Amino acid sequence: MDFTPEELKTSIRSLIKLQEIDGILFKLNEELKLPPGELVGIKNKSEETQKAMRNAERMFRAVDRERRAIELRLITLQEDLKRAETKRREVKNTKEEFSANKEFENFQRKLADFKKMLEEKESAVEEKQALLTEKKAEFEALEAKLKSLEETRNKRLEDLKYQLDEHNSKRREYISHVQGDIFSMYERVQKLRRGSGVALVKDGTCTGCFVSVPPQLSTNLAKLDRLITCSSCSRILYPEVLLESQEVENTEAVSLKSSSA
Repeated sequence: MDFTPEELKTSIRSLIKLQEIDGILFKLNEELKLPPGELVGIKNKSEETQKAMRNAERMFRAVDRERRAIELRLITLQEDLKRAETKRREVKNTKEEFSANKEFENFQRKLADFKKMLEEKESAVEEKQALLTEKKAEFEALEAKLKSLEETRNKRLEDLKYQLDEHNSKRREYISHVQGDIFSMYERVQKLRRGSGVALVKDGTCTGCFVSVPPQLSTNLAKLDRLITCSSCSRILYPEVLLESQEVENTEAVSLKSSSA
């Protein structure tokens, strides 16, 4: 690939600016793809809490069903006790009295046992109800936080898309100043190097991969008469003098602008 020094200077300067944009675009696209850790954490915790809440609800319902069954059994026993008491009052002899008293006492014991069972079951119901209330409150708080984070995330996504559009527009502008073959080479490398396709050679070292550049290559690089790439990372190399000349040109442009004003 043969290019004039001016074409190389213009292309590489544009690539330096392009690389800044590509670095930003890489970060923006990564953020766009991956939700923030806090959002993921809260979502996972919310799902876990929801499962715990449903489990607490199942336990509460099971215990409450048992409580209602005991209440129904108590009603039956109370009726049985009343009948036994009536029967006891209507006995006609000692044998019937003994049998009626035994039956009455038996129902009394059962009634006492079931009342105790009911007290224990009511205590269990209160405990399960408290746990369910706690889990519901925890789940609702997490859902509210998740909704707030998702709203913030959606706003951030809108901002990211706006920034992407802006930087892609600038990117197209810089690409228009780069020779086609040079840009194709840059594109291949920057996709492999996470948005970095050009590298400054400073003190004889490629600042992209920190591998030493042979002295002869550094000499050729300073001439800017041909495209040179790093033998280690394949990035397009450029010398410090290119940046220095850019600064001089920028200063002269500013001076001319001030003079004309």
